Order: sequence, then structure tokens, then C-alpha cells
Amino acid sequence: MTAPALPAQRLDRVRAALDEAGLDGLYVASPVDDVNHRHSANRRYLTGFTGSTGYAAVSATRAVLAVDSRYTAQARREAEPRGYTVFDTKGPQSAWLPEFIAASGLAGKRLGLSRSDLSYGDFLALQEALDTVPEADRPVLVPAPPIVEGLRSRKDAEELALLEEAIAIAERAFLDVTATVEPGVTERAFAAALDAAVKRHGARSLSFEPIVAGGERAAMPHADLSDRPFAAGEPIIVDWGAELSGYCSDLSRTFFLGPEPERFREVYEVVREAQQTAIERVEAGMTGADAHALAASVIEAHGYGDFFTHGLGHGVGLDVHDYPPYLGPTSTDVLEDGMVFTVEPGIYLPGWGGVRIEDIVTLEGGRARQLSHLDSTLPAGAQP
Repeated sequence: MTAPALPAQRLDRVRAALDEAGLDGLYVASPVDDVNHRHSANRRYLTGFTGSTGYAAVSATRAVLAVDSRYTAQARREAEPRGYTVFDTKGPQSAWLPEFIAASGLAGKRLGLSRSDLSYGDFLALQEALDTVPEADRPVLVPAPPIVEGLRSRKDAEELALLEEAIAIAERAFLDVTATVEPGVTERAFAAALDAAVKRHGARSLSFEPIVAGGERAAMPHADLSDRPFAAGEPIIVDWGAELSGYCSDLSRTFFLGPEPERFREVYEVVREAQQTAIERVEAGMTGADAHALAASVIEAHGYGDFFTHGLGHGVGLDVHDYPPYLGPTSTDVLEDGMVFTVEPGIYLPGWGGVRIEDIVTLEGGRARQLSHLDSTLPAGAQP
């Protein structure tokens, strides 16, 4: 599947948000090579440009993307059809920034900075470069509200299609790998097999370094990969995803090597009940804290409340953790139609292990529609 054509309304929506915020323009930068294509997600969303380094500026009448000579041909192919003029940077930022500001129609204007895209060092470098701009033409730098993040939180039809395919690829890869897993396979080897499988099914790569944790290590929600081999008679948590055309899936399953003991089945079914309750009852208009409470109350009622130690979920999209929304005990994010997010309750018991089940849903007509379809009625994975 190819990347979606950006809707014509995207620039219009940015400009409307700028007007509401009292800003004349928005500056979105990824000034350092971003080989994992993550901190440039805002710029990619706005421009369609998939290269690693570039600067975008949007004003009421102009949209300009600045890239160096490595990327000019690519930028023209990807960004010009979306309404951007490509500006070729030459030399240090101080050499080309004055002309870039003029080309963007932002001389002497209030320029909003997308705060999540600039480190403090990048900000200082921008200020130093602006010192070379004549004072009358120098834009006033203003912290911008999370304009692009807000737009990204509500997915359009093309984005949903990419996410659904990224989910399906991750699911097929998981079934491939778990079909042959056995005691003695290491966590790291399992992760490598997942990476190969998602690529075989059409993904660019895994969307993040997977979490693969067996036995007592499964009590750590974000355990690092290790060379520990799987053993019979232990729970194994796998948290993984696939990236397709920049869009990321994120799923978790827990399985057991060998016959499942009663304790595993008990904990597993509590987690599954909590997840299904949240998916069935979550609604647009709830806060992230409201949604979290739907699952947390189930886990609490079964006596495991102290062992659900993280939020219920987070947005997914161009970033594997797309914010907003965050679904957690203190979140004030309001859930809206068009948002796509994970639902991933877990129980983690030190000295024993853990169980997490994670699926992805979108809100449509005020209610959740599940986008992932990997069976969770029984522990997924290898059986004896």
C-alpha cells in the first residue's frame, strides 16, 4: 500500500488554527538527521516529505519546505503536490534563513514554534541565525500550542487504511513466529524473527524495538530484550508493531509455553475482562482518565489493583505513541471521533511474571471500533 495523498484541507486546517492562536505562521523543523523518522512526524504530516532533515514554514498565504541538496528532488516530488514551495538550503542556517523567512511571508511576523520538534540547542541555533536577519524583518518567536499534534490525533480515511494494514501485518507476523516457538528460543531471537516476519509481509520494519519478556521478567512492563531463553511453564509477554508508510501499529499478547496453570488463566481472564469492558464502554467525550478507570475498576474488583501499574493506552499513528490522546489515571485529554488509540491493561506480579493484552481501536459515532483482530479468547501463541 502506498502512502496516502494528503487532503487538500490540511493546510487550511493549520491556517485556521494559526488564526485562532493569534499567530502569523508556524515553523516545524527536524534539523538533525532523523534516521528512524520519528521526531520529524509533524513535518511529515504537514508536507508529505519523508526525508530525514528539513524545515517547514506555513503562513496565511505560503507554505515552504527547506531542505539541502540531498533532498531537493525528493522534496519536489513529495511536497510540491501538497502545496509547498521547495527552498534549497546552502551553507549554515545563518546563510539561508533570511531568504527563507522572506519566502515564507513571515518577515516581521509572529512565528509560532512547534515545541516538540526543537531541542533547546536547536532553538539557540535558530535564535543565533535570526540575529543575521534585519531587525525590521526579524520574526517574533512565539511558543505555539500543539497545532499539528491536535490535527494528527484525528485520522482521516487514508490514515486509517494504512493503520489497519500495519496492524494486519503485525498480526500475521506474530502468528508466523509463534507457530514454531519452543523452549530454548531466546527473547532476542524471537524479536529478530518478528522483525524478519513483518518485513516479509510488507512492512518497512518493526515500529519500535519489541518487548519480549518471559518468566519473572514479564513482571516488568517495558523489559529490555535479553538473551534469556524461554522455558516451559512460564508466561511470555510480547509487545510489538509494524511500520507501513510511516504509520505504526502497536499490539501486545501474552502466551504460555506448556499447559496453562490455573493462576495464569485467572490473571489472563481478569486482564481480558478489563480490556473488553473498556472497549465496549469507552465513548467520545470521556477523558483519558475516565477511560482508564473502566479497566482499572475491573482489575481492582478482582484484587489486582496494585499490580496495574501503567496507563490504559495512548494514540498511535505516525508515532507509535501519538499524543493526544493519553489514557491514564490523571489524563484530561478528551476523546473524540477519529482518534485511534491502544487499549492495553496489564497485571504484573513480581517474582511470577505478567499478562498484558493490547489492541487498537478508533472512535466512530461516539463508540469504539476495534481495528486489530488477533484472537485473545485464549492465550495466543504456541501450545503443547
